Amino acid sequence: MIWGTESLRRNKTYTLLLALVFFMHLAAYLIVPVFPVFLQNVRAFSIAQVGLVLGVGSIAYQAASLLGGPLSDRFGRRSVMIAGALLQGLAMLGYHWGQTFWLFLVFSGVNGLGVGLLAPTIKATIADAVAEEERTAAFSWRGIFAHLGIIVAGLTITWLTALGRTPFLLASLVFATLAVITWLTLPNDRCVGPDCRRTPLPEYLHILRHRSFLLFSGISLLIWAFYAQFALVLPLRGEHVLHTSTLIGLIWTINSVSVVLLQGVISRFVLARINPYLALVAGIALLGAGLFGIGFARQFVTLSASAVLFIMGEMLFLPVLDSLVGYFAKENWLNAYFGVANFVSGIGTALGTSIGGALVERLGGVGSPYPWIAYALATVLLAAILGLFALYAMPRHKRGRVPDAQGEPQTAGRKEGAR
Repeated sequence: MIWGTESLRRNKTYTLLLALVFFMHLAAYLIVPVFPVFLQNVRAFSIAQVGLVLGVGSIAYQAASLLGGPLSDRFGRRSVMIAGALLQGLAMLGYHWGQTFWLFLVFSGVNGLGVGLLAPTIKATIADAVAEEERTAAFSWRGIFAHLGIIVAGLTITWLTALGRTPFLLASLVFATLAVITWLTLPNDRCVGPDCRRTPLPEYLHILRHRSFLLFSGISLLIWAFYAQFALVLPLRGEHVLHTSTLIGLIWTINSVSVVLLQGVISRFVLARINPYLALVAGIALLGAGLFGIGFARQFVTLSASAVLFIMGEMLFLPVLDSLVGYFAKENWLNAYFGVANFVSGIGTALGTSIGGALVERLGGVGSPYPWIAYALATVLLAAILGLFALYAMPRHKRGRVPDAQGEPQTAGRKEGAR
């Protein structure tokens, strides 16, 4: 594995942000692998209700993502990150003590607000802390540290489920620890006084005139809706095939080990050598192949192999999506652009989990072959759409050039001091 450039290794702000990414994913993935199974088996919710609970969190995530830019502008990124971590910790306590469907909807919304404040702010800070030409490498390493956290979470889940315990209280503690680490390690970047330049709220609407970014956002929405199926169906399919939720956390761990071992190689030998839009096409094809394989897997080994196939698709598309947001964004509006990008991912995830849950239930559940055939057909359709988008975007994508709000290219000013 490689760092990409020596300057990334010596960038103290960036390395601190990688540590925050680790703890954020450690806390989140104490919950994600077992949450749908917990809702269905322990709280006796239907698959459609499970999809709605996940969808409400995604809707709240959208709202908080849009608020993150203006809030960071006025209170500083550090304060927004701390607020996001504390909200997620509160949601974990709600999951632990909640009993009714409506309470889970409420706390899923609280969790979504926390994620919407925390995740895009960290991404914007990463993009701001590194040089433009280093962003794909920087976000690749973000993915590696995220999956290091998922590895630890997966092993912990396996241990907790073997003991018959839920992970919500531990997740709440980790989120509280994340808030404390953020407060202690990152400088207070809140600007006070007459010299502070704050972007008026109406100016954020200028992003809506950025045609190239809006087209890219529409494509991103489709990708996120499809990507969201994994967290919904793998736990349910795994519990159906294995008749236990104990081993599901191990599948996430295997996926994360794969990312740690392969992301650097893929970044160096694939992402650095092909057009980013082609990487999106290849990524969606692997996502679909993984989902199709999950539907016909009958053993732990085949479930894990299908999940690894899916995660290889993530390794192709995720760093590229984050890097392209930075490519389109104006430097002084990074918070706003990443907020809109996460708003779009929230819409996609909400649609994906809500529609996906209802679709799987209508087509016979995770034990039926029909939902997985539907996923295969959706893969072909999405790959075709992304292929057409690649044909449109590739000639217009020039290194060191970014489109302005009207879609015309302008020279991108390299951020001085971004080491």
